[in-house]
Amino acid sequence: MREDLIVTALALFRGKRSAMAAYHLLQGKRTIQTVQDGTFFNQLYLFGTLPQLTKEAFQHILETLETNQIITFENEVCVPTKKAEAQKDAYLRGHSYLYQLNGWMFGKVERRFWERFSLLIQSLNHVYEKAPFAPTTHNVWNQQWVRGILKQYEHDVTPLNNQLYWECDTILREQSTLNAELFVRQLSRPKRVGLTKAQLAQIYKLDALEVQLRTQAVIHTFCSCAYNQHDTYPVLSQCFAHNEVSRLTASANKTKQLLDQNMKLERIAAIRQLKPATVEDHVVEIAMSDNQFSIEPFVHHSMQKQIETVLHQQADMKLRDIRNKMGEHVSYFQIRLVLAKRERDQYVRA
Repeated sequence: MREDLIVTALALFRGKRSAMAAYHLLQGKRTIQTVQDGTFFNQLYLFGTLPQLTKEAFQHILETLETNQIITFENEVCVPTKKAEAQKDAYLRGHSYLYQLNGWMFGKVERRFWERFSLLIQSLNHVYEKAPFAPTTHNVWNQQWVRGILKQYEHDVTPLNNQLYWECDTILREQSTLNAELFVRQLSRPKRVGLTKAQLAQIYKLDALEVQLRTQAVIHTFCSCAYNQHDTYPVLSQCFAHNEVSRLTASANKTKQLLDQNMKLERIAAIRQLKPATVEDHVVEIAMSDNQFSIEPFVHHSMQKQIETVLHQQADMKLRDIRNKMGEHVSYFQIRLVLAKRERDQYVRA
């Protein structure tokens, strides 16, 4: 399972990035380069799927893959062979739930969401039974949060219970039977303690990592519904820590705050004591993540069209080749902005 994820990431880079780019993506390194690589090569859903992967273990797997002629190395760039392509295609066909993952956006909040959600489910079930219970989480803040929700319905929790049931049922009906079962069987109720992932792996004869990823896929779907459809999923939305969600790296977020004050890039670089190129990296990241962000102040419309025309000629053209075709009056920064907007728009349409 772990090797399949690594091969998939390497194959999706199509020999255009180093092996370490795949490592940083899978390990969940929150940098501008990682999010750009993940977005441009349509594999950001793999972000953070192997957080415990060490460089030593990764290097050992690379050596095995090279020995088995699944990858080769050319000028320090990892090039996938036809074997890698076949392995990647077979793996994604059998594990389509991976596309539901969004560790970049929800990786920081999924644990809090799960603790609140699972404790709320447990509490509601025990309220009906009027039975004492040991909470599924020892986090005092999440316990207080659940108490606060229940206090709003202290006279009758039926409306809350019915609404939460509808929200969960609506989402789980869209999941595979296996993923829904793995998710639900981890929840506790009277006379039945939720199972651990290790127990589920043994029962279903699955790799422990697969159980983890299938569970995360469902949790991220719940998070997405809670974050994007507040009116439809009001209870789940309350479980969700909206203020902790950010598609941006911390540094890019600081740059965005200054951009929102209409500051010029040169001024931002001076205030933050950063290189101009670093601030430009932040702007590219913002353009890639924020649907409302306009690149017009940096690339006028006619130039965007010219760059788009060149891109249509060859989708995987390198930045240097694009600039050679466009001429030196176009900067790498402007080309990257158009690429970022292009990828963002494709993601939104999908």
